[in-house]
Amino acid sequence: MDGITTPTAGLDLHPLNPHFGVEVRNLDLRDNPGEEMRAALRAAFRQHRLLLLRGQEITTEQQTRFAEIFGPVQLRERNRIRSAEATAQHVSNVRKDGVFGTGDLDFHSDQLFQKEPLSALILYAIAVPSNAGGDTRFSDSMTVLDRMPEALRNRIEGLHVRQDYTFRGALAKDWNVDDAAQQTALTAVHPMVWRAAPGDRGALWVNKLSSVEVVELPGEEGKALMAEVRQYLYDPAVIYDHVWKPGDLVLWDNRRLQHARTPYDESQPRTLRRSPIL
Repeated sequence: MDGITTPTAGLDLHPLNPHFGVEVRNLDLRDNPGEEMRAALRAAFRQHRLLLLRGQEITTEQQTRFAEIFGPVQLRERNRIRSAEATAQHVSNVRKDGVFGTGDLDFHSDQLFQKEPLSALILYAIAVPSNAGGDTRFSDSMTVLDRMPEALRNRIEGLHVRQDYTFRGALAKDWNVDDAAQQTALTAVHPMVWRAAPGDRGALWVNKLSSVEVVELPGEEGKALMAEVRQYLYDPAVIYDHVWKPGDLVLWDNRRLQHARTPYDESQPRTLRRSPIL
């Protein structure tokens, strides 16, 4: 199907994956959208959980204005005065203030170590490698649960996972975290199957980066269960792979989708501007 007819009339939407994600065409974010368009964008985001807009030429201020359609934008650490620069980070391997700019990353949701993880995220491509790599992959953790064997799904309902800012999960060997950092790290316990409200479809909150333990299970048993569950995130049927071009902007639901980064040639500049939405 080339287009989508939804309650978001007035938007030109095109599907990216059978389960989630649409490209929004013919919308220039340099223009300040009116309330009717803002409502249509919020409805599209609720329904599809990922919006892609290509060919944008926007400033930090314009990106922040777009992000605020979907919720408050988190200020950068230590910024007390609100400004556009205080609401944007750069995922970059060339900027001095760049964060998480190198290497590949396995599927995860950001800031699960917080009591209230981010609701959504935006990445806007400023510079991307000229050769292959550095793509962002998205896995629909709600559909992952739907496709999981019923016995396994029933087993994980009601279990809780400790999430740790030191990234002491299954990839701990890659992070070289010292004991002092472990003692002071942010940590939170969340359901393995998260729901915004009782009766909602669940989303899978377990990953290789921050998931440390299943609270109700002995250590090795819990780790084995998390490893078994994570395997379903890699099913190609539930994944959308985004190959970046400069000017691409992607907004996604951080609580229902997990994202990952593929390896790339780190001699090539890669800079994405990030807006975290509370």
